Amino acid sequence: MGKKAAAGIGIGLAGALVVPYLLVGGASSALDGLDLEGVACAMIDKSVGGGLGLSTEQRANASVIVSVGAQMGVPVRGQVVAVATAMQESGLRNIRHGDRDSLGLFQQRPSQGWGTAAQIMNPRYSSSKFYSRLLAVKGWQDMPVTNAAQAVQRSGFPDAYAKHEGKAVQVVASASEGGVQQINSTSGCTPMSIPASYNVAGYVSHALQQVGKPYVWGGTGPDGFDCSGLIVYAWRQMGYQLKVRTSQQMHNVSIPVPSGQERSGDLIFSEFRSDGPAHVLIVVRPGLAVEAPRTGLDVRVREYDAASEGLRFGRLPENQMTKISAQV
Repeated sequence: MGKKAAAGIGIGLAGALVVPYLLVGGASSALDGLDLEGVACAMIDKSVGGGLGLSTEQRANASVIVSVGAQMGVPVRGQVVAVATAMQESGLRNIRHGDRDSLGLFQQRPSQGWGTAAQIMNPRYSSSKFYSRLLAVKGWQDMPVTNAAQAVQRSGFPDAYAKHEGKAVQVVASASEGGVQQINSTSGCTPMSIPASYNVAGYVSHALQQVGKPYVWGGTGPDGFDCSGLIVYAWRQMGYQLKVRTSQQMHNVSIPVPSGQERSGDLIFSEFRSDGPAHVLIVVRPGLAVEAPRTGLDVRVREYDAASEGLRFGRLPENQMTKISAQV
């Protein structure tokens, strides 16, 4: 559910590529053959060489950046911007030197109003100052990561932050309660901050079991659903209550996932407007989604094409879920 009544994905494709819809007679058939192993793993960038390669100091500093952002209510995308910035400016090291009077993780300058030298050398202080200025940038959430970072830093190398985005996403994705884990070179990845893979498989299964039920604006089941209500309901059946309700809220807190790297259980955002996406779907497997589309169309499974539909992908972090004692 978006903040406004969305026309739905079918209408959004008028005049564009017609994507075929696949109606599923039984939920189990849609799950047959799906590889759900490791769906709860953080995104892997193989160029990293099987591990993030962060030192103890770097992990500690990244942990501070992520935890300060979470405490300030900064969306996940903002945390990615902050980590990427610190990677470029200091290599995630709290250094006492830099260009002119630049100091610390973000190379902030006392002479430019960032605080005293002692304050800037405090990672929690410097992180909060970075976030405060980022949040003051109009439209930062719609900017590429490197542009958002540059709007705060005003660097002589404005495009330098871009190369750190992938690794920064991995750091934020693997953060759990403010702690940063590394990619495991043996298994491919460590569990990211989202419930275990069997829960993801179960959540997708519960969503698929709703196929054929009507779209109802504001509906969270069991008899009818809107687009985000289907997601809330499916997670609730697995014993998790989401802290977010609308498609815009889900987009704001989700960990970005590049197109082509989405996995079963990830979210698909579409119909973007000034206030964010008006529609959200669930990835069944890459290329196939389950959705509650719009009034007049029942819950269904359909194929999707990310490029032609302008879709974006995200993964809900565990800090947006509360374990409940019973399914309700």
